[in-house]
Amino acid sequence: MKFRLIATAAMVFGLVSAAHADTKVAEFGDPVLGNSWGGCTFTKTYSTGGGGYLFDQYQISCPTGTYTVGVYKNTSGSWPTCTFYPGSPTYYAQGDCSNWRVYLRP
Repeated sequence: MKFRLIATAAMVFGLVSAAHADTKVAEFGDPVLGNSWGGCTFTKTYSTGGGGYLFDQYQISCPTGTYTVGVYKNTSGSWPTCTFYPGSPTYYAQGDCSNWRVYLRP
């Protein structure tokens, strides 16, 4: 009986967390599809750099809408790291410099 109660609680919490999962709308650098995941197109609208960094800004046009993401790439270390700057609080970007995704917030 105790095991059944624990299993039921785990299923309920699992379903609740799955119901609040963020929705992926775009992916940059997909190993198979490149940048065309979800029917999106990426257009670089701005680029600058020097002194150990690069900054690129992308406009991402998808069937679900248009998104803007800035990608700050620190190239001064042995392995580059990236920080993402979404153009709106309604979505965010996550991943690494060569493969990152855009998600809608719930």
